[in-house]
Amino acid sequence: MTASRISQRAVGIGMLLITVAFYWLIAKACDLASPRLKWFVIPAMLAMALLVFARSFTRDVKKYIDATHAYAHRDIDTAALPTTFRFITHDTTLQQVIDQLGPASRVVDLALRHRDGDTEHFKGHEYDLPYGAAVVVMPQRPFEPEDKIRAVYMRKAPADDWLSVES
Repeated sequence: MTASRISQRAVGIGMLLITVAFYWLIAKACDLASPRLKWFVIPAMLAMALLVFARSFTRDVKKYIDATHAYAHRDIDTAALPTTFRFITHDTTLQQVIDQLGPASRVVDLALRHRDGDTEHFKGHEYDLPYGAAVVVMPQRPFEPEDKIRAVYMRKAPADDWLSVES
């Protein structure tokens, strides 16, 4: 886990503690107005806070959605790739990529849901770039070094504003 991710979690926990203190104040105010009111207001506000907190755990899943679309469409957009990755075509094998670029930073298991309800599982070889972006190289089945490349996706660096809705 990166330092920025740890700081994001620390800020999230701090915000959760502030929210709990705020709810305690609201509960005391509701007791003054109507003791029954707090049993409607507090659960609704807690549900919203838990939803926001749970969102931080799904953020890592959403960063690969565009990679699954690239896999589905067999897309290799060489213009969007860094120059060191532009040699990759559909005729390039995974072994050639490994020979030229070295081993991937990580191999991720991804899934593509088809319209008929079937789910296709595949592997993405993710190469981290120095500025926080990554290139995901996805070979054809059965994902062996001699298999040709099906798709390549360039994942952009995360936004500077890590509290934004799109991050």
